[in-house]
Amino acid sequence: MARSNHRFKTPSEATHTPIGDDRMPTNAELLYELRKHGAKPPPPVAVRTTSRRTRDFLLLAGLGSVAILVVSFRVLSASDTATVLRLAFTGIALLVGLLWFVFYGVMSRY
Repeated sequence: MARSNHRFKTPSEATHTPIGDDRMPTNAELLYELRKHGAKPPPPVAVRTTSRRTRDFLLLAGLGSVAILVVSFRVLSASDTATVLRLAFTGIALLVGLLWFVFYGVMSRY
């Protein structure tokens, strides 16, 4: 059986240890070999700072809160402002609590 003398090396490899035929080259070694033949490196992957679940939760909670405030002031325009605000904030607290339960209590199981 003929042995292959081809070795995969990375630029940061300081030692010259021979690589056996039974080992698969790593992704970094393969990418380095491709770059020598003109392949461009892959574009950097953007890391999201917030999860999709958190983004959706904040979007629904924000839009729902604004909708509750607007509807409360439209429907109860003849009432005292403090009473309308108290009722609106109670509705907002209930909405945010229920949304939190759905997004983080129920959906975390899936």
